[in-house]
Amino acid sequence: MVKVHTNKPEGFSQIILKPNASFSWAANLQLLYGLLIISLAIGLGFVYVGAWVILPYSIIELSVLTACIYYCVKRCNLQEVITIEEFEVSLQRGHRAPSEELSFHRLWAKFVIRAPKHPLDPSTVTLLSQGEEYEIGSFLSAKDKSQLIKVLKQLVYDHTVYKATDDNDL
Repeated sequence: MVKVHTNKPEGFSQIILKPNASFSWAANLQLLYGLLIISLAIGLGFVYVGAWVILPYSIIELSVLTACIYYCVKRCNLQEVITIEEFEVSLQRGHRAPSEELSFHRLWAKFVIRAPKHPLDPSTVTLLSQGEEYEIGSFLSAKDKSQLIKVLKQLVYDHTVYKATDDNDL
């Protein structure tokens, strides 16, 4: 998902990138509780007939499933925020709060779009500054990535033209 906030009078734009979260945490918990009830009912049925060895494996299975669902939900809550200002480009990454914050001078920062290696793969978007490369939106779908590329082209062009016309007015 790509969200754009632009404030032309202030001279900054912000792009918020989030992966597609098709299932909410509440829906994941409902799925997990349903599987828990079914699995424990089957396990307790086996305990009742004397095959108690099944129950620990059922509990281990549910523990692994819980860990996998938690990992997937955590990955779906990742977000990246790109802020383009007059003299600065910043990139923030994190789950609930920014865990990584990078800031670059606008003149030295460059957005690079690389063609995919395979026709079915999406293009890659990187932020290049002073020899360092940072991939942006690696979790986005091909459709969202093409939207990001269009937005970046427009915003970078707008900021360049907007500032050029300001300089001409002086």
